[in-house]
Amino acid sequence: MKRDEITKLVDHYGLDAMLEALTPYVSERRRERIESVLDARLASVQVAIENPYDPHNAAAVVRSTEALGGWTVHVIAAHERILRAKGTTTGTHHWLETRNHRTLADFEAHLGPARAAGGAGGPGEGMILAGACVDATHMLEELPVDRPLCLLFGNEHAGLSPEAKASCDLRFRIPIHGFAESYNLSVSAALTLYSVTTRRRAAIGRAGDLEPGALAIERVRFYLQSIDRRHAKALFPPVE
Repeated sequence: MKRDEITKLVDHYGLDAMLEALTPYVSERRRERIESVLDARLASVQVAIENPYDPHNAAAVVRSTEALGGWTVHVIAAHERILRAKGTTTGTHHWLETRNHRTLADFEAHLGPARAAGGAGGPGEGMILAGACVDATHMLEELPVDRPLCLLFGNEHAGLSPEAKASCDLRFRIPIHGFAESYNLSVSAALTLYSVTTRRRAAIGRAGDLEPGALAIERVRFYLQSIDRRHAKALFPPVE
């Protein structure tokens, strides 16, 4: 269920009422696991993939992003279902946001408010769009982590389009010390996410950075995801 759908439900039914109704259906052990995941979620780290070629690679990016505590995976010029291959994501696509954008311009428009002052990382901290490519301005370990980041990866064969490169605030590449000419898309994303999330957590001095409002919405979403979908709809019918 999308975050904007959860927000509509919360606005209609009330946050406290939803949590009170859902809590008996979520075991104490599950609630503890949910809290540990929420504590380590980084709203300041997102991933985007432009025109992916292999759906398994794209879905593997979702799995790595969720495992490392990222916030959203965007796909550009491809259908969102490419990010939801159950055999590859092992269900992790249910626990973070996935969004598809028909064009690069649509993606840029969606990300626009976060890139402006007052982005996801707090007042005055606009999000940086960092593209992975060979003609880089930075090495991976040089990516700044004092501001929110969206990591943009390109097609496995063609890489980022010229338009995508031009839209990036900076470009980076991952060091290669062997004969290989490049990394697989999913491996590139996993290596980058590990580096960025580790350094971001060190920079902010805590495991996650969810603001109280976002954390509360995500908690409701996780509770709803933890029970049978039909029962969730019976408790809280969709709001138009």
